[in-house]
Amino acid sequence: MNPRINKANGWMILAFFAVSLPLAAPLAAQKDFNQSEKATVEKFKRANVHFNKGVAFLKNGNLAKAQKEADASLEVFPGHSDGHLLLALLQYQQGNFEPALKEIETAKTGFSAIKEFYAASYQDHFTRLREQRDRTAERLAELVSSGGSQMLITDAQHSLAMKDEELRNWKPTVAFDMPAEYHFVHGNILFKLKRLDEAQGFYLAALQADPFHANAYTNLIGIYLMRGDKANAQKFLQQAEGNGVTVNEKLKEAVLKRQ
Repeated sequence: MNPRINKANGWMILAFFAVSLPLAAPLAAQKDFNQSEKATVEKFKRANVHFNKGVAFLKNGNLAKAQKEADASLEVFPGHSDGHLLLALLQYQQGNFEPALKEIETAKTGFSAIKEFYAASYQDHFTRLREQRDRTAERLAELVSSGGSQMLITDAQHSLAMKDEELRNWKPTVAFDMPAEYHFVHGNILFKLKRLDEAQGFYLAALQADPFHANAYTNLIGIYLMRGDKANAQKFLQQAEGNGVTVNEKLKEAVLKRQ
């Protein structure tokens, strides 16, 4: 899982660590999804099981079984972005960099689509909360204007206060940002295709998503060194160490020698 290339004293590391993404658990807890949305979430969770199995097989070097699990995840959930991420990793491992690029691009498109779906679902939930609050307010107004019993009015006031509190504190419980690993894998593939400008951009994106991503620092600093950009190499070395990230020692030596 940690392929190296023998350039610039052997410090450039093209590594990746496939991870489970944090969408399924919090989304499954959302009680007000409609039935079609619930079914979609359940499919996503089932696909994620195959993805996690595939990652385990990939880490153990069993590419055939990893491929089978990736295919299974996409059969269950055709838009499963993690499944395409896993396919990108498999193609990368086999040196098929153009197909790997296609898969990571598909993974990113799929993730964006899933993100928009869940964002819309949460917005629908918020709209329903507003509608419930407005109906409660209308009921209270009717009770007051018609001289309803004080007990009913008190109950309606309490219910309205609870709805208002729920709306004030309501917020989505899932992060919609693309994980750093998508950008990191994208950068690795482009590096192998000798598209360094683009690879550099995706390593930067990975660090924006995760400022503690050690391998993204390593590869980004490595590109700057290869280009003779010692200022940026030093900048990101300092940033990494400032964040408590351990940088490859050979890479660190190469940066310090150029100060």
